[in-house]
Amino acid sequence: MEERKRKEIEYYDEQVKYFGESSLSTLGSFRFLYRLAAPLCEDKKVLDYGCGSGAHTGFLAQHANEVVGIDLSEASLKVAEGLSHKRDDRQGSETGQKVRFLKMDCEALKFPNGSFDVVFDGGTFSSLDFHKALAEITRVLEPNGVLVGIETFGHNPLANLTRIQ
Repeated sequence: MEERKRKEIEYYDEQVKYFGESSLSTLGSFRFLYRLAAPLCEDKKVLDYGCGSGAHTGFLAQHANEVVGIDLSEASLKVAEGLSHKRDDRQGSETGQKVRFLKMDCEALKFPNGSFDVVFDGGTFSSLDFHKALAEITRVLEPNGVLVGIETFGHNPLANLTRIQ
C-alpha cells in the first residue's frame, strides 16, 4: 500500500474518535448538495464514495434503493455501521437493510462496470489521486449515471493544516 494511503488511514482512524452523528446538514453547502442529490438518488443504487463515518449515508438511504458505502478506514466503517443501526432504531425504519459498508480503495474499486446509478462524494477527492479516482468512478457508473458531490480538492489551506505531519 502506498505511504499516502497509509497516512490517510491513520489520520481517519484517529479522527473518527471525535465523530458523532453529523451536523453537516446544518451547513448551507450541504443543504444545497442534499437538495440537488435527493431527486438524483431516488430509487437508485448509490455508491457513498469514501463514506468515512457515514455522515451522508443516512440521507442517501432515505432516497436510494440501495447504498454501498466504501472507505479504507476500518475504524470509520465501524462508526458508520453503528450510526446506521442507531438511526434505524431511533427512526423505527429499516433503511439499514438497504445499506452496506465495505473496506475498499476508492482508486481501485472492486465493482463490475456499470454497477451504480449515482456516485456520491462528500469530500474525498482531496485525499486521492484524482485521475485514478475519476477513471474508476467513470467505470462503475451506469452509462447515464451521475457523480454528485461537494469537494475542496485540497485547495483550502486551512482545511489542509490538519493534515501536515
